[in-house]
Amino acid sequence: MAVSAALSTGELLNAPTLGRSEKARLLRLQRKLARAQRGSARRGKVKAAIATLKARETDRRKDWVEKASTRLARDFDVIAVENLKITNMTRSAKGKMEAPGRRVRQKAGLNRGILASGWGLLVTRLEDKAPGRVVKVDPRYTNQRCSACGIVDREARESQPSSGAGPVVSPATRT
Repeated sequence: MAVSAALSTGELLNAPTLGRSEKARLLRLQRKLARAQRGSARRGKVKAAIATLKARETDRRKDWVEKASTRLARDFDVIAVENLKITNMTRSAKGKMEAPGRRVRQKAGLNRGILASGWGLLVTRLEDKAPGRVVKVDPRYTNQRCSACGIVDREARESQPSSGAGPVVSPATRT
């Protein structure tokens, strides 16, 4: 995921993640957990340390959503967001025994990125903070349609290939 949300002003919002040293610590702890014997006290301590790191990441994301939604609710009269079906977007690509899925690891990584962006929570908090001003837009072709003339062109995307960039806050009217 390149960005968590894109504003009509051109500003890109990114949800915070763990820092480099925290990610390295998490990887170390996960390797340590894989080696620890099930049911041991050491394994319990490692699991608690992993849970602490993951909770820190979740808290940062929630804090970012609160701050971003407050700012957007204050700055814009109308807030248009793509009506994304996040549950459907993050479904597993595993498939079935008779028809196994393809590129399952890539899909799992994409799912993690989508969920780490906090789209659903951002839209929910926007609806709470700006009641009646949040408009859900059909997401089809939103990243390929010209906002000036309405023509749909595959090559119209400037910054990214064919994946979505989360909730797009537009048309913006500054207050």
